[in-house]
Amino acid sequence: MLSLVGIGGAGCRIVDAFYKKEPFSSILSKFSHTKEDITGVAIDTSSDSLTSLRNIPMENRVLIGKSRAKGHGTGASVELGRKIVNEELELAMNTIRKVNRDKPDFFFVIAGIGGGTGTGGAGIIADRLKKYYNTPVFGVIILPSLGEGTHYMKNAYSGFINLSKNFDGVLVQDNNVLTNRGEDITTSRKIITTSTVRFFNTAEAHEISQAVKGKVAGFGYMRVKNESMSAKDAIQKLIRDKMYINLDNAKPEEFYLILRGNLNSFYGENFAREWIKNKYDAGLNIRMKDASGSKNLDIATMVTGIENIFNVEEETNIEKEKSIPPDLEDLLSDIQSL
Repeated sequence: MLSLVGIGGAGCRIVDAFYKKEPFSSILSKFSHTKEDITGVAIDTSSDSLTSLRNIPMENRVLIGKSRAKGHGTGASVELGRKIVNEELELAMNTIRKVNRDKPDFFFVIAGIGGGTGTGGAGIIADRLKKYYNTPVFGVIILPSLGEGTHYMKNAYSGFINLSKNFDGVLVQDNNVLTNRGEDITTSRKIITTSTVRFFNTAEAHEISQAVKGKVAGFGYMRVKNESMSAKDAIQKLIRDKMYINLDNAKPEEFYLILRGNLNSFYGENFAREWIKNKYDAGLNIRMKDASGSKNLDIATMVTGIENIFNVEEETNIEKEKSIPPDLEDLLSDIQSL
């Protein structure tokens, strides 16, 4: 069994999506490929965020910071988010304990970073889970778009560096990749939410754990109909279209292809390994589980070795702007728009 803990708006939305009822079954209760039991908890400082969730049971939702945030969120204040989670950690843990009557094999703490609650609280939650359950805790981190503002990007940059130390391994997706392709932020969030749910539908928790333990990894998912497809075409399409992370400044160590479904028309694994070696100087690990008669082939991917996902120019600009107070930053933004 694995347990999901969403902290902040983005994390809660993703956990909520795992509870969405499908026409024939609940994604959450039994995954079509992984067959793993999954539980979820949503924790936030915004009452509107929690009430907007459509699927997760009310008893699995935790509003924290009622006295400090008044149910309105943290206003992207990481310090306030950190303070609230520290003060009300046991309130959140009480719900996590009730939902997880059996000890999970793994925890995945899911958070968008850039805002205050996810950035400030995800690491605190992770540390507490590790101490209480003595089980691996991985992070699923969603990076903001530049369009959300430099304050969010500064929070994300410093938050990512700190959060990486709190988890046993980190999975990452980046809204910026999608908005750079022309998607608006609302659409980007929906795409990343769907991709995350389907990734966990395809890759088993122990496979994820083995790949990303002690590392930072990008991940993605795609489904193809029963048609002839080479391993090289699959990994190339995943990297180009379905893995929302920028590899330009990364030094990939290992790529993973995890396939579930009808494998009759899948071929060319050795050629794909050679292609990855020549292009990225990295390895390619392919894991396959045949489901003869299936109409589709579900493919999950991971790539490790992406710790340096912020490029030098972004880091330099962020460091320069750290000294600008948020109020002055907003004023300067207003002036620039005149």
